[in-house]
Amino acid sequence: MVVRTQKKRSAFTLVELLVVIAIIGILVALLLPAVSAAREAARKMSCSNNLKQIGLAMRTYHNTYGHLPTNGYYQWTRQSNNPYTWHGSSRGSVLTKLLPFLELDPLYNQLNQEMAGTRRSNPYNGWSLFETTAAPSGKWVRSEVIPVFICPSANIDPFIDGTNHDIDRAITTYGYSIGAQSMVPNHRNMCLSYPGNIFGTGPNARADEGRGYTTSGVFANGQWSARFRDVTDGESQVIAFGEMLPNKNRDHSYRGWMYFNALKTATTSPINYPIIGMGDPGFPGPHGCSFWNNWNTDCGFRSQHKGGAQFVLVDGSVQFLSENIDYVTYNRLGCRRDGGPLGEEWKNN
Repeated sequence: MVVRTQKKRSAFTLVELLVVIAIIGILVALLLPAVSAAREAARKMSCSNNLKQIGLAMRTYHNTYGHLPTNGYYQWTRQSNNPYTWHGSSRGSVLTKLLPFLELDPLYNQLNQEMAGTRRSNPYNGWSLFETTAAPSGKWVRSEVIPVFICPSANIDPFIDGTNHDIDRAITTYGYSIGAQSMVPNHRNMCLSYPGNIFGTGPNARADEGRGYTTSGVFANGQWSARFRDVTDGESQVIAFGEMLPNKNRDHSYRGWMYFNALKTATTSPINYPIIGMGDPGFPGPHGCSFWNNWNTDCGFRSQHKGGAQFVLVDGSVQFLSENIDYVTYNRLGCRRDGGPLGEEWKNN
């Protein structure tokens, strides 16, 4: 009897191998968007936690001093009859005042908050002598990258203004709200589509003075800030801070988290209004509403999250607002005293 043996196959055929590769490719293509979405969800959650910490620090500051932190300069002589100039009295931004309430005392303690000292003549390029020494790291305080001040979703160089990181100004992606404020006269009158002050509560241009009755939001760019009792529309219905992108703003927010004329942000511009900023294709683009030196729109809240941006309200809660939110409703959220009803639908936009 003849016994026949079968020869065993030692490998896949080329067709089978190609089929396996194709299946793996399809699975990878299906999984990559899910992985990317999961990473962005984690970044968005981290960003929300940053705003939550800022909101808690803001409220603790109020409980300590009886008002929200002020922006860091006194009004110049013609408004306040004090001897200090606008630039000579700079003592840092609203975020600077929050450092001790974010467990960043070693940085804050490097700063001289007294009024002694002068400053170089140019208020936009110089730094006040209140930054008297370098931080413990050996850098100047203004060049310290502070993670709680930067949204992980914002793909922006933390030193977008220059190349020498030892003296540069580290950025933040969070701005304080001046609300439904007038933004005219607009710089160079490039765009007048969003003049602001739609409720008549913020007539002073860009809140550049220290008088509460001319300021729509809870912060002014001058040395004024609201008390909780000034927020007559309700603490849970008024924006305190929100996301912004410093590369979209030539004159202000790209100057860093500590700079006194950097972080004013208004609800005058719709959320995520398309500014052609530093690093964007076609930069700087033509002069107009999308130019990065147009104050009506570049001083607006925006993020790199899909479909909107995150905000912390005066009560410390964090809300994601759609870029498609009704414009009037959005401005009511910016204004602390417009007196109009909001309803609940804005939370679902």
